[in-house]
This record gives sequence, C-alpha cells and structure tokens, in this order.
Amino acid sequence: MPRIAQTTSGLKAFIAAAEMAWFDVYDSADEFRVITVGGAEYKRLPLKFSTRAKVIAYFRKYWGTAMSNRMFCNLQTVTRNNRLYVIVGDTGTIPFIPRRITVRSRTASRIRLTAVLSIDEAADEDIERVRYLIAKSGERLVILNRDKKNTDPRYSSCP
Repeated sequence: MPRIAQTTSGLKAFIAAAEMAWFDVYDSADEFRVITVGGAEYKRLPLKFSTRAKVIAYFRKYWGTAMSNRMFCNLQTVTRNNRLYVIVGDTGTIPFIPRRITVRSRTASRIRLTAVLSIDEAADEDIERVRYLIAKSGERLVILNRDKKNTDPRYSSCP
C-alpha cells in the first residue's frame, strides 16, 4: 500500500495511479516481440512484468488481492519460454482519469468515495461515476472494491 496523504488531492492522485496501473502493464508490452497462439497475437511484457507474480505485485500497490487477480486475468496472458505475453487488442474508450472525487464516509480503517472519471484530463468527456472502497492503515491505502467492474474490460469477471 503506498503512503498517501488522505486529502482530496492525495486521494485523487491515488485513484489516478490505481486506474492507470493496468495500462502501465498492458502498454509496456513490446510491439516487436509478437507471437501467435490459437490465431490470436500476443506481445511480450518487459522483464519487470515477466511473471504473474511480478504483475500481481505491481497491482497490489494500489488494489486488494481479489481486484489484482481480476485485473491480471483481464490482461489475457500466455507464457512462453518463462516470459509473459499479453493479448493484442483494443480496449475501446475507457474513462480512467479522475476529474473530481467526493469522500462519502471515513472510518479508522475505511474510506468510501465517489470519483468522476473521464477520458480527458481537461474536460468531462465520456464521464462515469465510480464508487470505491479503500482500506487504510495509517497513511497506507489499498482499494478493496470498485463498482461498475463489468462495464470496464480491466475489471470484468473472469471465467
């Protein structure tokens, strides 16, 4: 769990980093290292994301265990020669940039907040309101849950 100031701006920055985590992994794949498996193309991830454990550990900086596993599953990976590859594809338009957040409640161990996510940093374009449940321990935070999971391909239910 990263240390985050629990101010509105600190929470907004935390949500921004958490929402970006899946893209950090997916977009790091090498477009010149492509394999074909079952008719689908896959790009090789760099060494820092070369195993399931490394990817999950990266997601766990921001997300709880269940959400991290769900995000990994939605990368649609294959392993070849002890290296991880992600499927090539287009996720479509996904609002992931927090424009505004509203803290709904705080307890000693939990924060519930709503974020307005957009596809544009400067404007409310294709916005979506998303609720988060965040665990806190001192200044450390981790997102335990997020609603609207099944409308976002990063968080959809996995088989």
